[in-house]
Amino acid sequence: MSFIPVDINSKYFSYERLIDNENMYCLKRFRAIHDADGITDYFQKQAIKDETDFSVRNYVVKLKGTDVLIGCFTLKCGSIPYNENAIDLKFSKETKLVPGIELVNIALNDYSLRIIKGLNIKVGRNIFYDIIQPIVKHISQEAGVKVLYLFAANPKLAVYYKTWGFYSVDDEAFNERLNEDWQSEYSHNCIFMYKPVAEIE
Repeated sequence: MSFIPVDINSKYFSYERLIDNENMYCLKRFRAIHDADGITDYFQKQAIKDETDFSVRNYVVKLKGTDVLIGCFTLKCGSIPYNENAIDLKFSKETKLVPGIELVNIALNDYSLRIIKGLNIKVGRNIFYDIIQPIVKHISQEAGVKVLYLFAANPKLAVYYKTWGFYSVDDEAFNERLNEDWQSEYSHNCIFMYKPVAEIE
């Protein structure tokens, strides 16, 4: 095993590094929901390369006790402009760069979701709260991390991520600049969102 696993409290899921236990082969059965071909292509064609050059860390989520691939997610470190003194937690042009962790990708496997449909659970929310947040919190205890951030692909996803505690940026010009400088190469006109690590329990 290539990493020390963080203790998680998920009733249904476990997680592993993509490069462990021949997980790269299970990606042949991976297809991101909602026909997100860019993310599917990323995990099938680019993820291993990014792992080996230390650009990101990719993880797979499985149904606990099985090899059923439920989803994948990607984390990487970065710096973002942030104003921790803003009462409304909004960004401004007076911000400074602070250390953060980007949730680059989070995607569920279309085929596997059909298998677990009967469990009647919110899979994405479960993975975020029970797996991703504990990993981010653990990293923040070992190294300086102020913010967890992501780029929502569309307004509908942005509304969904707000239910996970993420904030959006009201300044359109500033959001455009963040997109230009920080977005994933296969994303366009995404919505930058952030969650202070201090708000992660």
